[in-house]
Order: sequence, then C-alpha cells, then structure tokens
Amino acid sequence: MGGASSLLDEQGSPSRRWADLGVVRASELRGRRRAPAPAAPESAPVPERVEEPVAEPPRVDREGSAVLPVAAPLAGLLPDGGLRRGSTVAVSGSTSLLLAVLAEASRAGSWCAVVGLPDLGVQAAAEAGLDLARTALVPRPGPRPAAVVAALVDGVDVVVLDTALPGVRWPAGDRQRLGARVRQRGAVLVPVGAPGTWPGAEVELRAQGSAWAGLGGDGAGRLRSRRVRVRSAARGRPGEREEPLLLPGPAGTCLPDGELPVGAPLTGPPRPVEPAGPTEPVAASLGVVAG
Repeated sequence: MGGASSLLDEQGSPSRRWADLGVVRASELRGRRRAPAPAAPESAPVPERVEEPVAEPPRVDREGSAVLPVAAPLAGLLPDGGLRRGSTVAVSGSTSLLLAVLAEASRAGSWCAVVGLPDLGVQAAAEAGLDLARTALVPRPGPRPAAVVAALVDGVDVVVLDTALPGVRWPAGDRQRLGARVRQRGAVLVPVGAPGTWPGAEVELRAQGSAWAGLGGDGAGRLRSRRVRVRSAARGRPGEREEPLLLPGPAGTCLPDGELPVGAPLTGPPRPVEPAGPTEPVAASLGVVAG
C-alpha cells in the first residue's frame, strides 16, 4: 500500500509520478485521444456471388469442334451440317449411305466402331473413305450388345449399331439409357436397320430408290455408280429434306447426282426399297444386294 499511496499528493490527487508512468485520468482520454491511424485502402465491396446453373458444354474433339464433319452432299440434310456430339442419327436403306455418314469424321481423326453387320465389306469401307486404322469392327457382340455399345461409347467418337441383330430386342428403356450415355460422353450413336426402328433419334436418314450406272445397252460393262434419293427428318425441324445423290459414286465416295457423267447409261428407273421384315438378314434391311 505504501507504494500505491506515494502516487498521491497531499490532497489525494495524482502526483507527477502518474505522468511519469504514462497514466492519465479517464476524463482526460477524450482530449488526449490520438488521431486514428489512416485506414488501409479498401476495395469496393464485392457483392455476394450467386451461382447460376450452367449447361455442361458439349464434348469437343481435338480440333475444338462439337460437330463431326460429313461428306459435303450430306451436310445440308443434317441440322448442324454434320454429326453433332451427343446425338443419335438413324440410317436406313443403304450401306453406302452409312459409310458416307462415317467417312469424313473418320478421315478427320475420329474413331468409329461398328457393332453387328458381319457382312460389311472392308474394301468398300476403305473406298468410301473410312480410315481402317481408326475403325473397330465387332461383327458378333454376343447376347448383350447394349453393354458392348455402352463400353464403346466411353472411348469411341461414332458407334454404329445394327438394330436387326438376331434374337435381340431393343426396349424403350435400353434405348433411353444408351441415348443418355451418348449425351454424357459426347459420342454419336448411329443405329442402322429398317426405318423407324429407333424411336427417339434426333435425325433419321433414309435412302430410297435405286438406279445403277455403268452397263452398256447390251448389258456388258461394270456397275460404277448408284443413284438414290436420301431423305432426312430431324427433330424440331418441320417437314423432310431430300437430296439426289450417287451412293456410291464412280470412285466409291458420295457425290451429288449432278456429277454423274453425261450419257452414262442406267440399268433402269429408280425403284423403291421395301423395308425388311424382322426375319430378313441384316444386309437386306440395309438395301445391300447379295452377290
């Protein structure tokens, strides 16, 4: 207590030793308060970020495109001018039409797989423009083709599926699950078979009519070109579009009908291709003439 009392003078007021200790009265704080230090510059308040749902961008290829190319004569038949990733494009009526759909994407570096179609000609595929080094053939996928297709979709750009595999049915649930996987992985599914066998496809391409060129009037010669009409129906697009094409053309590729050499004889007028029944072979359902 003696030490504390020495801090007071005779009147009980603080002595100078308070000041020596840097002690001040509470009443003196208002007058002796130091000016506040300059505050650090503050940035403008950032409004709270509101997360908005953003649609997942479509998977693109190594060139940055979400649409795989097709032969120029087919581009006008497809809504996006090519094979849009995540879509299903059904093909019927002609194996040459199927090969024409795949050729440009294959040449551009995309991988293709063909599930079913054991009678598909490799030489014809090469002549149509497919890069065989990037084409996988699964002629007999076994009793669970949906599982095979689902596995291929994970790593292949374009997967062709024969819808007329013997003893295989494609219920709506299987089609929907495959379609969802195709959209998720950014692949393109191409079911082939009779028209209308794959409900839910975004685009359906059908080859109709048939007239061959190359034979002379006496029946001698070599078949070089086939004239067909390709019709296209797309979801969300009114009506159908039609293009007269050569499938195949003289060199095996797809060409506009106008490029058929003048005076080239035809074997006969175009004839409609009847849809194949469920028990007919796959080649017939695609319009392939057995030799």
